[in-house]
Amino acid sequence: MQHQNFYHQYASIQEEEVRELNEVLRNRTDKEFHWYTDFPYVIADLSTCDGHVDAKVMAVKYPITLSSGILIMPDEDNEYYEVGYNDIQFGDIDGILDELPEE
Repeated sequence: MQHQNFYHQYASIQEEEVRELNEVLRNRTDKEFHWYTDFPYVIADLSTCDGHVDAKVMAVKYPITLSSGILIMPDEDNEYYEVGYNDIQFGDIDGILDELPEE
């Protein structure tokens, strides 16, 4: 059986999700969105925590980059952290897109 490397497909999907999220935010009047209820959740890798943590997304702002643009609050504490798409799990950007209201 021949081994296939799917990393390229994974990276392409993630790039497309980030591009779409940035396009949506860029077209908003204030170029950001804040949730006050019905938060989307992500699994984040924070340098201040061991392993991955569940966190609610409090806000997103244009541009979303590898290391910035997504404001989260882990369930374990009441601190805010700004992360980028490199700090969250694959597929979490899609969940954020699903929770953005149409403008």
